[in-house]
Parts: sequence; C-alpha cells; structure tokens
Amino acid sequence: MTTRAERLGHAAPSTVRVVVQIAVASLVAGIAMGVLWWALAPDVQGVVIDGGLGVDAREGQHLFTRDAVFALLGAAFGLVLSVVFVVWHRRNPVAVLVSLAGLGVVGSLVAGVVGRVLGPDGDVSGLADGAEQLFSLELKSSAAYLVWSMVAVVVAAVIALFREDRTPWAVPGADTGHGAGVGGAGSVGG
Repeated sequence: MTTRAERLGHAAPSTVRVVVQIAVASLVAGIAMGVLWWALAPDVQGVVIDGGLGVDAREGQHLFTRDAVFALLGAAFGLVLSVVFVVWHRRNPVAVLVSLAGLGVVGSLVAGVVGRVLGPDGDVSGLADGAEQLFSLELKSSAAYLVWSMVAVVVAAVIALFREDRTPWAVPGADTGHGAGVGGAGSVGG
C-alpha cells in the first residue's frame, strides 16, 4: 500500500541530504548562538595577582551566569532545530535524531569559539599586580556544550511518541493498518 506522500510524488529525502541540512543549520545556529552569548553574558572583572586573574565572590557569580546563559541558549537552539527538522523530515526520523545529537555538540562548540573570539581576551601579560582586567569569555563547565544535543534528542523523541503518522517507522511496502478494515474483514469471513 502506498502512503499519501508517495501518491503525491513526495519521496523521503536521502539520509545524506538530511545530515547536510542539519549540519548547515547547526553551523549557522552555532554562529548566531555565539554572538548572542557574547551579547548577553555579563562581563567579569578580575584583578591581576601574581601574573593571573583573581576574582571576588560577587564577580565569581557572574562566571556561573555566563555558563547558565550559554546552557539556556543551547536549550533554545536545540528545541527550535529539533522541532523544525523532526516535522520537516518526519519520513527520516533516525537520520534526524542522530544528526541532531551529534551536530548539536558541533553547534555548541562553534558558539563557544565565536563567543571567545568576540569577547575579551583576558590577557594579563605586561600588567602590574592590582590592575583590573576582564576575564575572557569561556565556559567553566564543559557540560554546557551538551545541553543543545540533549534537548534536541528529548524533543525529537517526544514528538515521535505523540505523532499520529507512524508510516515513517514502518517497513516500506508493509501494511500500516490504514485501509485494512474492508479487505481484512473479507479475508476473515471467506
């Protein structure tokens, strides 16, 4: 039995096409996320002490805030990309799920690099003790890089659970239960 998409001439996109589309979207989103992180993350003022940067408790809280902003942005980007690609490529759910999981980390890494390049460098070479300097824009928690992927995978799984159309998960050519009521009743009674 043919599906509605096949009758309308819509074939499922190839796995390579799905992966490339998600890769490009993740790179672009990673750049956008890095710019947003740079714009939204608070500056952290440090004081040069023995060739390094020291920070007081109040400024130290801003270091945590930077990581939290990055994680929240990653969650938002993972949510949006997951919804878009799961709905758009619903006939190729495995490729979407695996690509979102792997390329979400890549997007987060790109965002981290963009934020680091745009933010202050934190270089203290040549500065005397007691001089003030901004900390470089870096993540203190590497787990924040995984938030994008985790949210994307959870959202994709939830959408798949509640989707009525199960045909993308069926074996091609197998009866999916649609329209079997008339033919099935005749064969049982015959």
